[in-house]
Amino acid sequence: MKSLLKRIKYEWRYSVGKTVWDTGTSPPELLEYLSHHPPGRALDLGCGSGTNLVTMAKAGWQVCGVDFSRFAIAQARSKIRQHGLRAELWVDDVTNLYRLKPGFDLILDIGCFHQLKWDERQKYLDNVQRLLKEGGDFLLYAHYRSFPDSSHGIDDEDLERLLTFLRLIRRAEGWERQKFPSVWLWFHKERSP
Repeated sequence: MKSLLKRIKYEWRYSVGKTVWDTGTSPPELLEYLSHHPPGRALDLGCGSGTNLVTMAKAGWQVCGVDFSRFAIAQARSKIRQHGLRAELWVDDVTNLYRLKPGFDLILDIGCFHQLKWDERQKYLDNVQRLLKEGGDFLLYAHYRSFPDSSHGIDDEDLERLLTFLRLIRRAEGWERQKFPSVWLWFHKERSP
C-alpha cells in the first residue's frame, strides 16, 4: 500500500510540476566524470524528467533511463526528442530490471536509492551488480539517514553492502538545500583477474 501511495504522490508531483529535486541542470560531479571518461553505455536509475540523460547523450553516451513515474518518462522522452537525441526509456521499478541487459559502463543514481524501503534495497543492489560491467562505475547521490527509525537516506550498512562488489573511488559530503546531509559516492567495479 505504501509503495502505491508513493507512486501516486510522484505521478501527481510530475504532472503538476512540483519536483523540487529536478533542477533542470546536471550536477558538477556528473559533468566532471563525463569530461574524463570516454562514452559508453549509461543507465540512469530514477531518471526523472531526463535532464541527466540529455547531458550524457550529448557527451556521446548511449543512454537508458528508468523511472516508475509515467509522467517523468513522458517528460524525458520529450526532452530527448527536443534535443534530437536517442534514449532507451522504461517505466519500471528499479528493484525489478530483468528486461535490461548487463554491460553498462556507468550507472547513475541521483536520489533514487535513498528513497527505497529496507526490503527493496538488496534487490536494487543485485540489479546494480548484475547490470554494471567489470571496469564500470556507479555514481550515487543520496541523503544520509537523519533518523534511526527512518528508511529514507543511506547509512553505513548500505555502504558496506555496496563495498562487497564495488571499490569506493571518491566520497564527497555536503548538504542539499541546507536541510539534508548528503553524499556523492563514486564506485568502481573491478575486473576479474
